[in-house]
Amino acid sequence: MLLPEKKPLYELALRKMEELIKTGQWKEGSKLPSESQLAKQFGISRATLREAMRILEDEGLIVKQQGVGTFVRRKPLIKSGLEELFSVTTLIERQGMVPGTKDFTVYKLPATENEANHLKLKPGDIIYKVERVRTADEVPVVYCIDRLPQSIVGESFTGFEQSVFSYLENEHSITITYAVSNIRVIKHDPVVEKKLMMDKNDSILLLEQVHYDENNMPILYSSNYFNASKFDFYIIRKRTL
Repeated sequence: MLLPEKKPLYELALRKMEELIKTGQWKEGSKLPSESQLAKQFGISRATLREAMRILEDEGLIVKQQGVGTFVRRKPLIKSGLEELFSVTTLIERQGMVPGTKDFTVYKLPATENEANHLKLKPGDIIYKVERVRTADEVPVVYCIDRLPQSIVGESFTGFEQSVFSYLENEHSITITYAVSNIRVIKHDPVVEKKLMMDKNDSILLLEQVHYDENNMPILYSSNYFNASKFDFYIIRKRTL
């Protein structure tokens, strides 16, 4: 007669912690007890506990904040791949939520050297900078800064409420066909954190993009600041032989 296989201690602790998270006993965003407290609670060594915690982190159920502690990861509101180029409005609508806009401002400014380089302008050329917070079901999720040359949108430009892509197509017959993107994590930005009503343990994901039309002309330079706790971006990678 075969005896049932005895599971490793770390796996028993892992299953128990998964259950605590998935049943809501450990709530989203809550800070976990210390390693010594958890090891004592589960009757295991700290080394065994760390193995279970490592797997929990790999599963995306917890997140470690260095010098602060370990937290139950919040479930993202929006999940999307980055292979396809579409507007924030479309991104929100695809999740079955209602897109909105708040804190809308438009500035008419001379382009900085950085902005001019991205848009192939001369420093000092006039651009319009549009700043706004995009909401999903009235929850602030993205702080957007869009820069458009005056030479493209004209002197009477007053902004746009929803999709900048739709605005360019409807008002100027310009179709954005591709973008060159740069993604990085921002540790701390008090302006963004306030606009997105972020918790102190949330992180910021910055997606900077230069958008081009079918003639390879740069039309739009954008900086989108995402509350990383509300988004889960992924990339599908294919092997080439």
